[in-house]
Amino acid sequence: MSKKKKVKFFIDWKTGKKFVLVGGILLAIAGASFISNQGNHVDAATGGQDTVVWEPGKALAHLKLTDGSTTSVSHLTRQSDGLTVYCIGLGVPLANSSTSAQEDAMNEIWTKLSSENQAIINNISYLAHQQGSASNMDLYLGAQLAEWKILHEGGAGKNDVSSIESFGDGNPNGSVEKVNKYRDDLISQAKKLVQKPSFSGTTIPLIMGVPKNISDTNGVLGNFPIIRNNTKGLTATVNANNLKLQASFSTPLGTIKNAIQMMNKSQENDYQPFVYSTDGDSSGGSSQSIFVGTDPSRLTMAMNVNVIGLGETTLLKHDADTNSTETQGEAQLTGSVWGLYKAGTDTLVKYSDGQEGYPVTVTNGEKVDDKQIQLKLTDLTKGVGVKNLINNADYEWGEVKAPEGYELSTKRYKVHFDDKDKFDDKTSNYIDDVTALDRVLQFHFGFIKAQDVNGSYTGLNGRVFRLTPQGNTKGEPIEVTSGQNEDSSGFINNGQVNFPNINFGDYLLEELPQDNDKLQLINPISVITNTNKDKDGNITGYTVEFKDTVTQQVITTLDVPITKTTDNNTMFKVNLGTLVDKPVTPVVPTIKTKAHDKNNKQTLAENEISKDTVMYDDVELTNAKAGQEQTSTLHRRVKDDSGKVKDDKVVATAKATFDDKVEKSQENTVETKVDTTKDTKLPDTESAEYVWTQEIKQDGKVIAKHDDLDNQDETIYVPKGHTQVATNEIEPKADQHFNDAYYAKGLTVGETYTVKVISAWDNQAKKEVPAKGELTFKATATSMTVQVPVTIDASNLAGHDVTLLEELHDYSGNLIISNKDKTDKKETVHVKDVTPTPSTTPEKPSTPSKNVIDLHLPKTGEGKAALGLSILGIVLLGLVAYLKRNWFVSVYRKIRK
Repeated sequence: MSKKKKVKFFIDWKTGKKFVLVGGILLAIAGASFISNQGNHVDAATGGQDTVVWEPGKALAHLKLTDGSTTSVSHLTRQSDGLTVYCIGLGVPLANSSTSAQEDAMNEIWTKLSSENQAIINNISYLAHQQGSASNMDLYLGAQLAEWKILHEGGAGKNDVSSIESFGDGNPNGSVEKVNKYRDDLISQAKKLVQKPSFSGTTIPLIMGVPKNISDTNGVLGNFPIIRNNTKGLTATVNANNLKLQASFSTPLGTIKNAIQMMNKSQENDYQPFVYSTDGDSSGGSSQSIFVGTDPSRLTMAMNVNVIGLGETTLLKHDADTNSTETQGEAQLTGSVWGLYKAGTDTLVKYSDGQEGYPVTVTNGEKVDDKQIQLKLTDLTKGVGVKNLINNADYEWGEVKAPEGYELSTKRYKVHFDDKDKFDDKTSNYIDDVTALDRVLQFHFGFIKAQDVNGSYTGLNGRVFRLTPQGNTKGEPIEVTSGQNEDSSGFINNGQVNFPNINFGDYLLEELPQDNDKLQLINPISVITNTNKDKDGNITGYTVEFKDTVTQQVITTLDVPITKTTDNNTMFKVNLGTLVDKPVTPVVPTIKTKAHDKNNKQTLAENEISKDTVMYDDVELTNAKAGQEQTSTLHRRVKDDSGKVKDDKVVATAKATFDDKVEKSQENTVETKVDTTKDTKLPDTESAEYVWTQEIKQDGKVIAKHDDLDNQDETIYVPKGHTQVATNEIEPKADQHFNDAYYAKGLTVGETYTVKVISAWDNQAKKEVPAKGELTFKATATSMTVQVPVTIDASNLAGHDVTLLEELHDYSGNLIISNKDKTDKKETVHVKDVTPTPSTTPEKPSTPSKNVIDLHLPKTGEGKAALGLSILGIVLLGLVAYLKRNWFVSVYRKIRK
């Protein structure tokens, strides 16, 4: 470094004020020579002269060094101002008590130190000055020993102090204990001054609007009073050992490098004044290096912040006319689907578009897509909403699907976050809510009211018509009076009736009677609105039907596709034509019936067969009027297996006159009892069924009837069934399998039945034996044959005849037919006898029975006689065997010759 120090500028971080810094003198010394010689020194800042002085003969202490040598320590000062300085060239004597000092930043001792040790030595000098080392010689000695210790530990000093041997005249009352304590305390304090706060160099996550306190675990935050804030909208304050940060809405999002910087002092140079040498070269080998720290060593720290800005938005939906969640007609505001778009685009925001650690999350509504934000509105008071959006971006809510009865609006509702938004300290989100307005769907209809005058329809003015909401349709009745109307061609029409702006829903149109009215009123007309949906429940359109409630004639049907309701709440405008004061065609009733038993089925269960079997016929009517007469007739029909009717008789007749209740409900039920016991006695080839017929009379004339005797809906069947095994004989083994053809008559088409083999009858043992078999089938005809797989264990049934026992059940478990005839040959299989297996052992010669000797033990009284006979018999048998053998040998030899 040159001996002339250039002037440098530094901008204070808090005030912006410029300071001029110059190289000053930091002095430290240890010496022991007493040679008198006055030297000159050129000051680096001013160019003037200065010297380092000490008082000869007044050493502060005499020291022993680690290499065994000794040295003395004096109190050193600068001549120009008396500033205390320190020696960092331990063991090198000074020339005299007034020694010139020269700037030399390349001093070899100093440059051997790390920057941290340099800072520690600087801070020891600074602290000693602050604590009064100019007058406290124990403190001065402690500071000198502390610096030498750091020099030695840093590898720059040749020796360290081993001990204080004695105190000199400069400090006769010195205390070794105090000196050592000062030494240790100064080192500890100086090291603390070079330590940075624990969060130095880290990146602190910071949620916008949420204050964050960061504690310095190193406990040195108070050493950094100067704060430089490099970030807009970010506040940083220090309280004791805590740094409080808070980002406002104007703070940029993302990671900001060096967002906050802190310093312990304002000087730009680290060490001021510099290291100096006295009367020697820069090596320090033949000169003393001196030092003084008037300020702590300059330290700076910096930290980054990662600013996270969160935004929450909720969309509420209101009716455009009521400006509230109050709906009109039968329309519903719930069920609409809303998407959140990136502003100005058709790109939906994704849940993955959030910030790390803060995923976009649904707050209200039901997800309809797991990736993109599309939410179904299920609660009008809460709407649909999400949180943790990036709040420096703009968004738009858009309707994806309209709810039932409302138009689909393509309007976008902007979402923009700013510092005026409400901040939720629970979710750390800025909140921007919007309200969407949609119009309820409406339709318009009109007609001409006319009077039939000799076949000519004349428009009739002054007639009042009322349209009344039905079911869940909200609203008040609307009344309109027929009158004159000029059409687009300029023609004037009488009897014109217009109902404009009718809200989505169901209604009843009626003509109101007038006093002394002699006209026949029009039949009430129902207006029914139906919502059409696909298999996924999405609305595809609407159908509105105008229908005469008396004749059930449909006047007109209007289909409105969902595409027509986009930004359009008018479903249609329709002219119903001319409505006259009497029906054009006579109104006749219609009849639809359904026969059934007490189990609400059409096939009788076995336990229903009795002398009082109950049979019903449910009758559905249209246009039935009170006073009309209904006749119900029950036929018993016997059919053979080919379906030919062998017998047809009426077994019951019932008559009834319609009352007001039937006219209102348009339904009734006929009930009767029939003896069905004779049906079970029919031959196997025949079965019985019961068929209802109906007719309606008015004034003795039949005006409607329902008499199709082959109508299955009108028929109650008496079931019959028989079976035929597929084989007549099986093996006497386990798990014998064969099919059983089961034939059933009197089934209900479409009903499900189950055939079960419950067991088998052993005709020889006269008992039931296990057998298994089951088949479930759906009836496709009234008579069917099915193949039932049967399994039976015949291993113990050799030579026996086995008859299967079966049952037929309906799908409710009711027993329909029991086939348990133990003598039924068609259901009987024979189990083969066991054939003896031929023996492979050569047959012994037979002996006439009269020659067989009884070898049983003799009874009492037989004694020796019986035993003698037994022995004689054995001898005779042996003799016979021997003679036979000789005879066979003789014959064999002759044959060979």
